[in-house]
Amino acid sequence: VYLFTLLVLPLRLIGYALSELPHSLAGWGRVREILDEPTEPDPATAIGSAPPGVGVSLSGVDFAYEPDRLVLDGLDLDIDIGRTVALVGATGSGKSTLLGLIAGLRAADRGEITRQPGGCALVFQEAFLLGGTIRDNVTLGDPVDDDAVRRALSIASALDFVDELPSGLDTVVGERGVSVSGGQRQRIALARALARQPRLLLLDDTTSALDPATEATILAQLKANLVGVTTLIVASRPSTIALADEVVFIADGRVAAQGPHSELVERHPTYRALVEAYEHDRESPGSGQAALSSAASARTAASVSSATSPPLEASASSAPTGADR
Repeated sequence: VYLFTLLVLPLRLIGYALSELPHSLAGWGRVREILDEPTEPDPATAIGSAPPGVGVSLSGVDFAYEPDRLVLDGLDLDIDIGRTVALVGATGSGKSTLLGLIAGLRAADRGEITRQPGGCALVFQEAFLLGGTIRDNVTLGDPVDDDAVRRALSIASALDFVDELPSGLDTVVGERGVSVSGGQRQRIALARALARQPRLLLLDDTTSALDPATEATILAQLKANLVGVTTLIVASRPSTIALADEVVFIADGRVAAQGPHSELVERHPTYRALVEAYEHDRESPGSGQAALSSAASARTAASVSSATSPPLEASASSAPTGADR
């Protein structure tokens, strides 16, 4: 009896191990599938250095999320260093996709992308904040001192409201920034990018939750403090577009026109109709829909006339085909 008592525990352990073996093998199979997945190269490694004086250059860039449905179709674009450029286009024209390619988040299917040496920062429209403090959300654990954090917050017009909070930089914002407003989240996310001192700043409608006055202040401070930094802004607010040094109008995955806002409004009917649609949509949802219909009609008329007349001087490439935003 004593010997059987001594064998009870080992036999139970052996039985438990044998019963768990099928579960372990199934789990290992799933882990093995992931480990055996081929690793794609980092898209950022395919981005070269632009020649002196050029902030961003794209040549013949194609990109598609699905086969035979090009989002960007032979896109060509050159932007000088230090310029603030607004990317304008209808929903689905490829603006956000373009920023993702420039940032190195995705690889182009064809063509060449180069950008100025130095860091690149992309700020999305939907700002994501962690559940820690404001300092944590700006630094993300990098060795950034408080002076640099406060300077970044100041340029992003966020320092005033941060200083008014009970704990300042040590204020806990809650998961996804639940304790601050949408506009405040966007400004903290912008400060996070600025704290890394990028040479190329990509803003994907980052100021959409801000009022026009605050937005204008931020853009002015970016120009004043970020000397030599190239800034690309996806914009749908006419006041933002007008503040940019130049506008790149994207239609159907290509650059349909490039130049100053006032020049494009005067000389490009499709661009003018789209900007009017933006303006009317903010004033009245109903009139915005009517203006969008007018924009579609203008595009059709422009495509018909382009068959018999030479391209506009502001146009940076031939006429378009493709989709996405």
